[in-house]
Amino acid sequence: MDDKQPSLLFKEKESLLLIESERLKTFGEWPNELSWACTPQKLAHAGFYFSPGPESLDNVCCLFCQKELDGWEPDDDPLKEHKKHSATCPFLSLKKPVEKLTLVEFVRLNMKIASLKTIKILDKTRKEFEEQSNTTREEIIEHINQK
Repeated sequence: MDDKQPSLLFKEKESLLLIESERLKTFGEWPNELSWACTPQKLAHAGFYFSPGPESLDNVCCLFCQKELDGWEPDDDPLKEHKKHSATCPFLSLKKPVEKLTLVEFVRLNMKIASLKTIKILDKTRKEFEEQSNTTREEIIEHINQK
């Protein structure tokens, strides 16, 4: 499968980020002060892994809902921010760590994650379709006006 194609499945080793200790390992280059409320430990505990970008050096992402947050401030509480920006995240409703889930609970969690990924993929595709439709319409109007 093409890496650029969205997938409902986890990429190689990505599923390990379901485990808090593995998410914590991603914060090796965390740029913010460790004295801030949003420490790597609290971010990992809130379901996030570190995923910086060129314009977003403190970007984090939730593997469960794919919500990305950046622009962290000294007093931000990662769990409160997660709840505020993604209240339906399946991570937020977990009653125990992923590694303690029964098989049935784990399958249900994966189904919720896949459902949220589907919504994100469809939303992105819808936006791309609308943009392409607008461009095509403008080209047609321009072509008609040239006649």
